[in-house]
Amino acid sequence: MSRPAPDTVPTKSARRHAAPPRRKFIALRLSAWSDWDRQVIRGVQRFAHDRPDWRMYVEGGDNVSSKTFAAELTLDGLITSVLRDMSPAWRQLIKRLDPCVVAISSAVPQRLSNIPRVRVDDNKVAASIGRHFLAGGFRHLAYFALPQPGAVVEDTRLKAIGDFAAREGCPFHLLPAPKVRGELSAGERMRWIQQLPKPIGIAAWNMQEARRLVTALDRAGIAVPEQVAVVAWDDDPMLAETLEPTISAAVLPAERLGFEAAQLLDRMLSGAPRPVAPVVIEPTGVLRVRQSSDVSTLADRDAHLAMQYIREHGTEPIKVTHVASALRLSRRSLEVVFSRVSGKTLHDAIMEVRLERARQLLAETDWPLARVADRAGLGTEQTLRRLFLSKEQMTPGAYRARFSGV
Repeated sequence: MSRPAPDTVPTKSARRHAAPPRRKFIALRLSAWSDWDRQVIRGVQRFAHDRPDWRMYVEGGDNVSSKTFAAELTLDGLITSVLRDMSPAWRQLIKRLDPCVVAISSAVPQRLSNIPRVRVDDNKVAASIGRHFLAGGFRHLAYFALPQPGAVVEDTRLKAIGDFAAREGCPFHLLPAPKVRGELSAGERMRWIQQLPKPIGIAAWNMQEARRLVTALDRAGIAVPEQVAVVAWDDDPMLAETLEPTISAAVLPAERLGFEAAQLLDRMLSGAPRPVAPVVIEPTGVLRVRQSSDVSTLADRDAHLAMQYIREHGTEPIKVTHVASALRLSRRSLEVVFSRVSGKTLHDAIMEVRLERARQLLAETDWPLARVADRAGLGTEQTLRRLFLSKEQMTPGAYRARFSGV
């Protein structure tokens, strides 16, 4: 058998002194240090753990100087949720790093519309929020974000909730753009809020905007949630629960968003072409229902109290008779009012709560299916499987594979 030519076999000394792979300096710039941002960081870090050549620089908050950020870092790639910073230094940095920039935002300025993106499927989030409002008897819907004239070419959250309202035949209301460049004044926001038809359900761009909205409603003497119910588009438990009333929110897969953004950036750093369309991640559709949209004190109180009881006890072995007994009502009278207000039966409402809990456990834990079924109030793995095949058109295992984060 012939041997390789001597010059094709690296010597032991050459192997020992081989140059390590070149380091890649990656920046992650976020708009804040919220719980959502921290989850994004964890997702990026998860990916970076398997990339010894990656060196991470993380920065967040509105006080980051674009000029300093651009000047002090020699970067190979960038992941950012900050897209409205149109300072010359920031634009120059993005242009220099193109195409190795990945955006993680649902709102994109015109001049940055070609940046590769990873985002959550906002249509599914909007459907979860919208169905929650409809179940509470809200037939007018609105969207609250501070518009910036000419800056945003696409806000997928706005489009998603507007499309949901159109499909359901619900009047839809949008905070108007300011007449001059900049944000709406507090007085302009207040007038918009006061002129809205009541009752109304308002989806807020994020938790910070939801807090701003709830504070404005309180100052205007508008009852939450009796007149206006509020749900934030993404959850931050610390912010949500340090205001009275506490604020309901959708649960977004922020950690998976960070992981997928890092994975996309790594592919482009390796020479892969820029993707034509955004990478879209499916959320679980889970909502954290808190006081800002808890409708137990609204008209048709019995139906709303029943829904509240089901949310609190639905994963326990309860039946329709338990709900009626807890509210000291006859089963028949409760079923009639509940069906009229919510459009569903009490049994269906109980199963929806159990399905939502099962979705959450499948996405957030690695528990065996039998344990998931038990903790969700479904009893057996067979019942869990039947429910998922009926409602999700997939098995629990397939659902976990799709939504279980990173």
